[in-house]
Amino acid sequence: MPKTLLAFVLMIMVGAAGARAAEPALDLLDASVPYTADFSISSSRGTYHGKVWHSPGRERREVATSGGGQGVLILRDSDAAYFLGLSGKWYVGLSLKAAGALAGGLESWRIEKSKLREETVGGVRATRWKVRADGPKGGFTGEIWTSREGIVVRAVGVVDNPDGDDSPVEMALSGLRVGPVDRQKLEVPQGWFGFDLRRVPADRIEQAIEGIKPLLEGRKGK
Repeated sequence: MPKTLLAFVLMIMVGAAGARAAEPALDLLDASVPYTADFSISSSRGTYHGKVWHSPGRERREVATSGGGQGVLILRDSDAAYFLGLSGKWYVGLSLKAAGALAGGLESWRIEKSKLREETVGGVRATRWKVRADGPKGGFTGEIWTSREGIVVRAVGVVDNPDGDDSPVEMALSGLRVGPVDRQKLEVPQGWFGFDLRRVPADRIEQAIEGIKPLLEGRKGK
């Protein structure tokens, strides 16, 4: 999953509280209810389709790719994030800080939002917000729509990158179902090949991932 999409996915996963003042992105509350949905996410690099499973403090998103599919499992209640290779049945575990560093310093982003109006999005009554998120290595400008439970059902805007490679992005949920989620979807997959890099410092995580990449790529289709 390209870094631009990763940053956007991580940003929309933290939900949003109603305050106008800038707040740390990763300290904002998740949606307070469990849910599942299909989603699409688009940027200049293309459009990805996938599925999301959410429970307060935990979320998993999977997208279909030419390589067999990728996923992100965020365990905010355990301060961990896992990248999943669906075809090769592998995972790489990181601290949330390290995952945020890969996504443009997301752990330092601060978000401001102001309410615009009430609308219906995909059959869901939602509040539309104007949003600006800023951090030392990028940010996001755009709009999001949240359901009454705080679920981000749509988001449109631009992810800013320090290298100037800004990218328009859009995400939308469909088939939203609020209710219990299979707990196994929100746990580290059992029996998969994995690396636990949660203790690796954020400034060394890219080097560590590059070192294990050949092992992971060699597992495609296994």
